[in-house]
Amino acid sequence: MPRAERIFGALAQGGRDRAFAHVGPAMALLNAGRAAEAAQRLQRALPQLAPGEDADTVSAFCALALQLEGRTSESTRLLRELLHNAPPDADNDG
Repeated sequence: MPRAERIFGALAQGGRDRAFAHVGPAMALLNAGRAAEAAQRLQRALPQLAPGEDADTVSAFCALALQLEGRTSESTRLLRELLHNAPPDADNDG
């Protein structure tokens, strides 16, 4: 984890308002089996992000972390909010 923190910390220097600054470290935590910490980190990041693609990406990864932590109802609620708030013409296929 320390190496991942250094790498993602350097990448985030110019973009704390971008999803990668939060998703990267959270994925490192998930890979280390620390889903609770990943979910907390992503939940703390969400208020800092303007509504839009980056916030939606962080929300989706937060839902993943919540799911892996066993908090399925919270994960489902978050994913449903994302779908509900997506514009009808949103590019949801990547």
